[in-house]
Amino acid sequence: MDGLVDGRLAVVTGGAGVIASSVCRLFAEHGARVLFADVDAERTAALTAEITAAGGYAEGVVADLRELSALQALHARADELGGADVLVNALGHYLSIGPFVDNEEDLWQQLYEINVLPVLRACRLFVPGMQSRGWGRVITFSSVEAIRSAPFMAVYGACKSMVDGFSKSLAVEVAGDGVLVNAIASDKTRTIQTNFLQIPTEYEHLVPTWIPRGRYGEGIDNARIALFLASELADWMVGSTVLADGGTMAAGGWYRTPARWTTQPLLHQYFEAPEANADRPRSLQ
Repeated sequence: MDGLVDGRLAVVTGGAGVIASSVCRLFAEHGARVLFADVDAERTAALTAEITAAGGYAEGVVADLRELSALQALHARADELGGADVLVNALGHYLSIGPFVDNEEDLWQQLYEINVLPVLRACRLFVPGMQSRGWGRVITFSSVEAIRSAPFMAVYGACKSMVDGFSKSLAVEVAGDGVLVNAIASDKTRTIQTNFLQIPTEYEHLVPTWIPRGRYGEGIDNARIALFLASELADWMVGSTVLADGGTMAAGGWYRTPARWTTQPLLHQYFEAPEANADRPRSLQ
């Protein structure tokens, strides 16, 4: 598998997050030069130093990519390095959880500006160069919430659905130019933004109930899919959204109990005093 993206210049947005940083490391291990941007200066510096110390090429830029000027500067730097071969749109955030009817319109705008607008802008900036060189890859991180319902995250789910729809349409437009556009829909992955990292050890035996694979995903699980999509191995992949979810979508409401698989798991929160449930971590209530 060595050198799957050897010599390619990969640009990664939101690059210092858990999934995106795994993408940066893995791409560098496989010979890519990695240019990434993130709003967190400390994580950006640490990731750059880590990849460089391991013998890879990484250049981290501290920038808020919700700003068009920041994306334009990132594009200009990529052109100085010879032009981006691979664009990984990893910037995104669900921002807030709560009933839709309680949302303020300002939240909708914020969700659009962090999950959708940077994808559109980055593609408009980077894709033309790929077309002119006759080769390119665009990989956008979506979410399973774009495919299934997302209670208390309705607008976030809608934003991710927009990203999926855009990726499919753009993919068809530019595939003939040698530019392949695909997406990755993640679920149940331990990241900075999710609370899966906060589950106490006494509840870990329940993970196989929720995830057919039997464990939470890590950044590297998603990065390996991104590496495939960025390589020559994915030459027949056009406009696909690849699930990186440990089987949660395929399970479709089926859950593993100690005795069998069922669509009607008993939720013991309904059989105990409310205060007992309130004492648990929020993700387990």
